[in-house]
Amino acid sequence: MSKNAKKEIVKSDTGSILQKQKTKDMIFVFSIVIPVMILFSVIRFIPIVQTFFYSFMKKSMIRPGQSFVGLENYAYVLKDTEFIGAFGNTFFIAFFSMFGSIVLGLFLASMVNSGRRGMRLWQALLFLPVIVSMVPATLMWKLLFDFNYGFINQLLNLIGIKSIDWINDANIVGWPIVIIGIWKEMGYNMMIFFVGLKSVPKELYESADLDGVNRSQRLLHITLPMIRPITLFVCVMSMIKFIKVFTQAIVMTSGSQSSGNIFKTLVYYIYQQSFQLHSMGRASAAAMILLLVIFILTCLQMRAQREK
Repeated sequence: MSKNAKKEIVKSDTGSILQKQKTKDMIFVFSIVIPVMILFSVIRFIPIVQTFFYSFMKKSMIRPGQSFVGLENYAYVLKDTEFIGAFGNTFFIAFFSMFGSIVLGLFLASMVNSGRRGMRLWQALLFLPVIVSMVPATLMWKLLFDFNYGFINQLLNLIGIKSIDWINDANIVGWPIVIIGIWKEMGYNMMIFFVGLKSVPKELYESADLDGVNRSQRLLHITLPMIRPITLFVCVMSMIKFIKVFTQAIVMTSGSQSSGNIFKTLVYYIYQQSFQLHSMGRASAAAMILLLVIFILTCLQMRAQREK
């Protein structure tokens, strides 16, 4: 047998082995992906479809039966002053919490990435709020903002400022909720930005130093453009998390220290319509409006990032 014939046989056998391995890899991948997609459809997609269907129905949680009412639920929700107020409160929290957690997260990531001594310990400490449950974290901050005994008011008294009723004043209570959101989320954003900063080639910074570029110019012209995909991911995830704010608002404004749920958010409005007023139709309509708002804002953010 000639050498060329042997080479052809070896090449054919190698190709067959590679094709079999590729087939096995594809079977392995699909065996993992398909169950996950089925589970995702069951716990995510199907409830969304059901919610969309219920939003056109008059349906109660405590009475059997349902009837088609068209856009009546949407009309009621969009005209409801409580929904409009909850909408404004939610976007107040989402905007300032997202902005603060992203800016602080990037700043902390740059500090950790600086390579200074002890930064790994600070990195671990700053990430601790992320793993703390939201309810005890909010209760801790509620004690700090307490009118009579809170540490924050005691500090204000030391510098000659009267105690502020952070929890019972509807015009002020949004700020403690924003602070809780920033404190809870900045560690997560720090870790994501830290990974992004690690991927920026050091040669770019070295060239910038040789050209006499200052820190602000390095940030604007090197760091931010290089971590743009990471920034988009952080912006979208933070926006979704803060628009769905519920626990902070209800824990901060309920209990013996407060006068009731004076600061309602969109998720609380949905909860109120479904579990307190037992109107699944109106709750579903409000949920679909919230879903649409999140979808539109996500698309706008992604489009803005592409145009830069």
